Amino acid sequence: MFKARMKFAKEGRAKYISHLDLMHAMQRSMARCQMPLWFTEGFNQHAYVSVALPLSTGFSGECEFLDFNITSERVPINAVEALNDVFPEGLRAIEIYPLEDGGMKVARIAWSQYRITWGFEGGVPENFTNDVVKLFAQPVVEILKRSKRGEKMVNMCELMRDFSLQEKGNEVCAVVTTAAGNNNMSPEYLTRAIRQYLPDYDIPFCAYHRLNVFAEDGTPFR
Repeated sequence: MFKARMKFAKEGRAKYISHLDLMHAMQRSMARCQMPLWFTEGFNQHAYVSVALPLSTGFSGECEFLDFNITSERVPINAVEALNDVFPEGLRAIEIYPLEDGGMKVARIAWSQYRITWGFEGGVPENFTNDVVKLFAQPVVEILKRSKRGEKMVNMCELMRDFSLQEKGNEVCAVVTTAAGNNNMSPEYLTRAIRQYLPDYDIPFCAYHRLNVFAEDGTPFR
């Protein structure tokens, strides 16, 4: 038995799959393509599968990671192609590789890079892009952050970096890196901040797509 890690994408309709349903879909797909999964022993046997930093339901991503154990001595040939042949729509395996040294620890993940899309009917409002740039260029933008430990006011500018904007037709696309792990800040908070500080702008459509995840020093997670 050894550990393996799969990089995969969760896009399209699959972004509405809950975390639990995603786990079920992964295990069923691996069974269908005869991936040699390792199962625990005992009465209630189950496969070990674990997603690093699960996406919120409704978010898409192209840099997702699944750890699992297999019983063979190596990753099967054409494992990526075999999985993609049986995956439900919206799930796509990108690469599968062994974690011979245990791999990068999930606890090292400190940042996630997202693409946020704000869509408008009839075109982007005048001055929207400039006002949003000015908002997040301020040293302090406070917002009420909710977590399992309760609510508290935070300066979200301390929890984000590398913010950029670009208009595309009726949409404005932002690329931003937000804190992950213990100091996690969802990209949804940027939309909440705009609605709080720039209430004159109505944003009828929002989409969030994860592009990359990094360690504290900026090393891409792998």
